[in-house]
Amino acid sequence: MLTYRDAYLTKFCNLEMEDAAYAAVDLLGTFEDEWRDPLTIIKCYILVCLENQADAEDLFTAKFKSYSKEFEGLIAQARTAAPDDDGNIPAVFSIPLERA
Repeated sequence: MLTYRDAYLTKFCNLEMEDAAYAAVDLLGTFEDEWRDPLTIIKCYILVCLENQADAEDLFTAKFKSYSKEFEGLIAQARTAAPDDDGNIPAVFSIPLERA
């Protein structure tokens, strides 16, 4: 079982929910454990919120919105850090542009 930092949602994060979160993350790509586990934690929070929200104004809805944004940012970082088929991590290049 993973370690969850959200004291309120932790009580809803059981092994069944965690397995569903791992499966959802794995559908998005292959990630190293250093990315897969944090992605799974956030995805578990998202699944818990979706399962328990009662209306558009409750705490689960607010947490869902917050964790959805966090997940999108984290997945973008994880994809950037993921090695390609040859095991190489993509490099970011910048080229200065100047007006003539």
